[in-house]
Amino acid sequence: MDINPQWITLVFASNAMIASIAGAFDNTRIAKIEFKANVLSVNRQKWIETMRDLVASLNAQLLTTAAIRHTVEEPTGTVIARDPGLFRRVENLLRTVSKIELMLNPREKAHQQLAVLVKAGVEQLRSPSPDGDIEERTDAISRDIIQASQAILKREWVRVKRGE
Repeated sequence: MDINPQWITLVFASNAMIASIAGAFDNTRIAKIEFKANVLSVNRQKWIETMRDLVASLNAQLLTTAAIRHTVEEPTGTVIARDPGLFRRVENLLRTVSKIELMLNPREKAHQQLAVLVKAGVEQLRSPSPDGDIEERTDAISRDIIQASQAILKREWVRVKRGE
């Protein structure tokens, strides 16, 4: 059986070409996976840390402002305008609310629920307290905010662990 050396060369060259194409394809696929694992996961971890800090800050600000609001009998706007310290406190609270709203995805149901709770907390402080239990109502909203946030943060952490 006589085999032409050119056929052998062609077979080896074809194998080399297929191996180089497959290697390039495989390297591209691995690079995409590494990108997701490294860049996206790191960004998601930063988002989680920032969101956790903002929610903690929001709850502290809500509860502190509710305690102050509980002791005020006159219209809130008048008291805030007269007291620069209280004005800064309310300004910080509203800044925290804005930051949280900017970090939420308005298309996700859990994020929508958290946004509603945050707004309810602020509205609680704005509205007059007919029965005087503003601290209790704000504390209840604060607990709901924490529960909603924990569910969101848990889901995002699972995505980090999966490398998404």
